[in-house]
Amino acid sequence: MTYLFGPRFSMSRSRRVIPYFHVLFGGVHFTTSIPVTVAPTPTSTTPTTTRVGASQDTFAMAAGGGLDIKLNHHLMLRPIQLDYVLTRLQDFGLSGTPSQNRNQNNLRYAAGLIFTFGGERPSPPVTTAVVLPQTKQCPGGSTVPMDQDCPKRDTRIGIQANPSQVCQGATATLTASGALPDGATLQWSINGEPVSQAPRFEFGGTGRNAGAYRIGLKVTANDYNDASADTTITVLGYTSPSGSVSVSPSEIFVGDRATLTANFSPGQCGGPVTVTYSAAEGAVSGNQFDSTNVQLAPPGTSEQRRTITLMAKASDARGSGSAETSVVVKQRAALAPRQLPDVLFTQNSDRVNNCGKRVLLEELRRLTDSDPQGRVVIVGHLGGTESSSKNLDTKRALNAAAVISAGQGVCTSFPASQVLVDAVGAAENGVAYQPNFCAGSTAVSERPGQTVAASDDSAKSRRVEVWFVPAGGMLPPSAANAKGAATLSVNSLGCPR
Repeated sequence: MTYLFGPRFSMSRSRRVIPYFHVLFGGVHFTTSIPVTVAPTPTSTTPTTTRVGASQDTFAMAAGGGLDIKLNHHLMLRPIQLDYVLTRLQDFGLSGTPSQNRNQNNLRYAAGLIFTFGGERPSPPVTTAVVLPQTKQCPGGSTVPMDQDCPKRDTRIGIQANPSQVCQGATATLTASGALPDGATLQWSINGEPVSQAPRFEFGGTGRNAGAYRIGLKVTANDYNDASADTTITVLGYTSPSGSVSVSPSEIFVGDRATLTANFSPGQCGGPVTVTYSAAEGAVSGNQFDSTNVQLAPPGTSEQRRTITLMAKASDARGSGSAETSVVVKQRAALAPRQLPDVLFTQNSDRVNNCGKRVLLEELRRLTDSDPQGRVVIVGHLGGTESSSKNLDTKRALNAAAVISAGQGVCTSFPASQVLVDAVGAAENGVAYQPNFCAGSTAVSERPGQTVAASDDSAKSRRVEVWFVPAGGMLPPSAANAKGAATLSVNSLGCPR
């Protein structure tokens, strides 16, 4: 048995159907018993059966609601009352664990009849005679006494602007929106100054300063209250395009190309934008920068760098905007020439001996084969006791050039156009002596009288410098006055024996 107390909330008790809900709190009384059989005792052989009972009172609550339907003044029908009921009863410890409170969740449904007593009977309605005054119907649907004038009607109007922003020189069209009374008069104004009474108004931006202009409209008509509306037209001033330009890659070697990319936002009131590119040096075609014509110093021992300014110009119908960036044009350091051992000659001889051919046909050939676009520089020298009238320095240089370019016999066929030849007489030419003696080598045998001994101190003056210049490399200082072997008729010498 539950005993619960709490508030009940009824909705619209004056109506025929009354919904309600309540929340109730209280307790629950629970009684239970179980049969118990007592075993026989020494004094009684008959077992005894009895019952053991227990009861408890614990917390309970209910939440729910229902529906009452008035049948008459003293009787109501309750077709449904539905509650959630919570009880908290002990389990008596029958499961072997200590007794403890446990929740029980229940659903309760109820229905029935409700009888009511007392209350006042409703009073009969009082009928009062009403004398209505004479009225008249006015335009617009209102009613007024016959002796009064009809009220003026209201007019709702607005302004439609197309467009709401114009550039200087452009035009916006304004029209009245809403139902206008017959015979209505329109008055347009700009910043409070009357300008037109036409059904629509053309607002021109020509000659106007940039800024906001308030456009007003007033409508007057018989039997109507005056109506007004306003809107704003903005006249835009001109602004030039703006943006940036970038170049990729940002560093290139001379002769290479880079791509220019512009990112410009159109200006205000200028129209479509056209972008053109230019460079302080070099050339630009479309969006391609060509560094071929960038002026740099002759290649040296270190890399050269030069920063070139690149410009992008964005133009529209009324003006232009610009942006700049830069690209670094680099020139690689020239490769240094490589000096080989000198080719040595005997006194008053211009014949390239076998020891010298070994330098030209073996050591030099390895370099020319690995870099066919390289160049060879040969500079002839003259001993101090040798006669300059015999031109031995020139003949020695040409014979050495023929050994590597004749292309027959033991000679190789390195292009004579890639061989430079010079003769400097008895001058040391500022080039260090590179001795090369083969007398002690069993692999090199010389003709009689063609061996240059290591003990011959004057041999350092009877020599030919041999240089290999890699493709794109710098010429040695001793080649300042050198000429191409092809122009010196080296081909007519054949392959020296």
